[in-house]
Amino acid sequence: MYKNLSYLYAFFGFFMLACGVVAVDLAGEQANTALFTGAAGGLLGLTAGHFLNRGKRWGFMLGTLEAGLLTLLLGWRAATYFLRLLGMMQQPQNTASTETAGMAFLLTTAMLVIALLTFTVSVMFGKQVLRETK
Repeated sequence: MYKNLSYLYAFFGFFMLACGVVAVDLAGEQANTALFTGAAGGLLGLTAGHFLNRGKRWGFMLGTLEAGLLTLLLGWRAATYFLRLLGMMQQPQNTASTETAGMAFLLTTAMLVIALLTFTVSVMFGKQVLRETK
């Protein structure tokens, strides 16, 4: 089972890296936090997947901890972007900033959903992975 979970962590890492690149492409230099979150989360996910694939227990711990922390962080950021969007709807329309904030919200929410799913699967199969690894 730990091999399958290592592939999930690798997918999670690639997804986070891709989201960081897409955020910079869409929002330019305003997306520094998304780039940092995507790059750091992606590299940690790839590292966790690699070492879990080799049977290292700490790879599982790293991947689970990362997914849990990113779920909290991205949940907070998605809520912040959502509240900012609601505030923009009550003001006169500035299409460019509303579109950028909307894309940031959608991208952050996509990252949140994948992080939450990764964390959930990690917790569900945690006992089995801990038995199989050393």
